Amino acid sequence: MMTKLAELKESNAVLLRSALTVALTIGSILCYAQAEMSAFTATGRAGVATTFVTDYQSMGINPSNLGWKSKNEKMISLGLLEVGFSIYSEALAKSELVQSFKTGNTEFTTAEKIAAAEEFTKTDLSMNFDLQWIALAVQPTEKSGGFAFGVKERFQWFSNFGETLSQILFLGYQAEYFTKLILNDGDTIDNLANLPDTTIAKIVKGYCELPQKFSDIIADSRMSMTWYREYNLGYGRRVVEADKFSLYAGIGLKYLTGLALLDIKTTGGNLEAFSAITPAFGINYGDSVADNNPSTIKSGGFLPKVVGEGFGLDIGISAIFFEKLKVGVAINDIGSITWDGNVYMAADDQLVDMTSAGFESYNIIKEAEGIMGDSGVFNWSGIQDKKLNLPTNIRLGASFMPNEKFEAGFDLVMPMNKAAGNYQKALLAIGLDVIPVPWFKVSTGFAVGGNYGFNLPFGILFSLGEGTWEVGVASRDIITFFSQKSPTLSASVGLLRFRF
Repeated sequence: MMTKLAELKESNAVLLRSALTVALTIGSILCYAQAEMSAFTATGRAGVATTFVTDYQSMGINPSNLGWKSKNEKMISLGLLEVGFSIYSEALAKSELVQSFKTGNTEFTTAEKIAAAEEFTKTDLSMNFDLQWIALAVQPTEKSGGFAFGVKERFQWFSNFGETLSQILFLGYQAEYFTKLILNDGDTIDNLANLPDTTIAKIVKGYCELPQKFSDIIADSRMSMTWYREYNLGYGRRVVEADKFSLYAGIGLKYLTGLALLDIKTTGGNLEAFSAITPAFGINYGDSVADNNPSTIKSGGFLPKVVGEGFGLDIGISAIFFEKLKVGVAINDIGSITWDGNVYMAADDQLVDMTSAGFESYNIIKEAEGIMGDSGVFNWSGIQDKKLNLPTNIRLGASFMPNEKFEAGFDLVMPMNKAAGNYQKALLAIGLDVIPVPWFKVSTGFAVGGNYGFNLPFGILFSLGEGTWEVGVASRDIITFFSQKSPTLSASVGLLRFRF
């Protein structure tokens, strides 16, 4: 039993060590670039985009907008290296969130561990990193329609811990779940509150006399991570033209390559835990586990080896009334991806003991690498492949532009499944653009829901050379600059967006 538990502990290192490696690697790249999401022009108005975005930025949002009349009569648009990041925590103050990603180990005291476990119980931690490598759109006329092509990276992390799991992660063997404590002198004692520091220093293992299955421990918890590389081809055109009314339809076809997956949840009381990480990160699953994995592959070449492939579909329609009112609806990410490299599934075993003292800082992703190394939970086994749905969502939006200096609108984005990478709840956003002069735009608004809290964004955009070159900067939440509570650290910058 102890041998098996040791194997379980080592195997769970894969779980969040993988998340750590991917998140910090991509995060360091994108934070350096200081940008936010692929459609950076939408960030300043709370992400309201369904009836605002045009040209290649319509891909993944509403492809029917590709059929609209090209902006400033420039039919070609090109974007390079549009990148972005957002990090949100309900539990941490802004200073704690910033510090947690600067330093790893702060050596929590037992009291601080208890407080952290309480703070992270049923609170969200969300991260998104996007990188649009290149995107191009050509929009000759409304009759012929518009075409677009783009390549981008999409990374997502979401976690929310139930009470039991939060205690185990932060307190380790001192969590209430473990009824007995084994000391380094061989003695076994009851796990009581307020143990003296001298006794705590002797603990080597926590033991549960009535162990539970992992599905019970994480019943009300969720951890998910995805990293896709997406190749998108979109087309939109006008399908109906009448007096003061035009109707447009569009479609986007996606080929996706998967580089990382982590999905841990319970469905109908059953554990669902899968992991697939590109071998380029050198994740050690253990020789016995890796040797028995029929999907194991080797890394090679300049780019990380993909561990999944799939196809997606976006469809959308939009209507313009009196050249002032726009209405749109779109369904995005219809489809699936098959993970067929380094694919592992966790068994619904019992958690009997743990040898970790728990997290030592607020940096959950980094700390998870340590706690899961020698004291993990899951028993991973290799499988041939796993087919999972893409995070399908539906967007509804409308906007009104009474003149060339002002436009306001809203978006409602609703998740259609619980796939990894999707919103946990619907997102409502209201935003507006103010254009005092043709070469300058200010955006703001507010958003609630999704995987984030209440956000008040702000953004500016400069249009240079009569619209040939657009440069912009925005933040998802300016409240974070003035408040410590429930921060959203984000930035959005676009420096290489051109129209011809």
